Amino acid sequence: MINKYLTSILLLSSFILGQKDISKSLDTAVIKFQSTGINDMENQAFFEYFLQELKNASENNFIDQKIVNQKTNTLELTTSSCFTNECLTEAMDSTSSEVLIAGSIQFSKNKFRVKVHKVESTKNNKSKSYNIRYKGEVDGFITELQILAWEIIGENPPATLSDKRKPNNESFLENPNNKRLLLFTIAGLAGSSYLSNTAGYNKSMDGANNDRDIFYDDHIKSANKSKNEANLSLVIMIVSIGYAYYDGLLNFGNK
Repeated sequence: MINKYLTSILLLSSFILGQKDISKSLDTAVIKFQSTGINDMENQAFFEYFLQELKNASENNFIDQKIVNQKTNTLELTTSSCFTNECLTEAMDSTSSEVLIAGSIQFSKNKFRVKVHKVESTKNNKSKSYNIRYKGEVDGFITELQILAWEIIGENPPATLSDKRKPNNESFLENPNNKRLLLFTIAGLAGSSYLSNTAGYNKSMDGANNDRDIFYDDHIKSANKSKNEANLSLVIMIVSIGYAYYDGLLNFGNK
């Protein structure tokens, strides 16, 4: 009787584990990177490293790459590098996949930039984005690309990959997010200074108008000082925002 009971538990456990494995095995389509700054051979090589690491990290069923290419080569995602949620969903429907992974790779000014989008049918087709910015040797970039694959799947990369990581030589101000933060901080402080000094100017002028005898000159001197500082702060604020616009930093996510 006990053996029969144990056998039933084992069968039930096997069934539950089997169902868990099946639920994890989602049909996944991965689209080759849309590239700029590198040739097709280099792009294909980077993509193969990335795709292989996705397969290493995931239990999903990956749709044959030739089929994916055939079904997506006329879509806006590949012809126009369209990564809106609509374009990503269209590609997922076209490949009959439950998970779609697509993105772009750029190389300019000795820097690599990768942006990958992932859409899952189990999450209402909402896309999630992942980014890499890397300046350094090609082998260091490949390692970052492989680690990114694990992050996209939602798993921790193996130590063999993490230990291979090389320093990113991109300076603080080469990163547009850092530059954007710095410029907006300067603009914000300058704006605050402008408002404060404008209020000080108005207060000094009110004092001068109400006291035209003993302290009139002092009020005017204070007003002129506040006015000059307000004007300087306004110039700094305008220059900061103007530079951010010129450098493309107001186009969030595009650099």
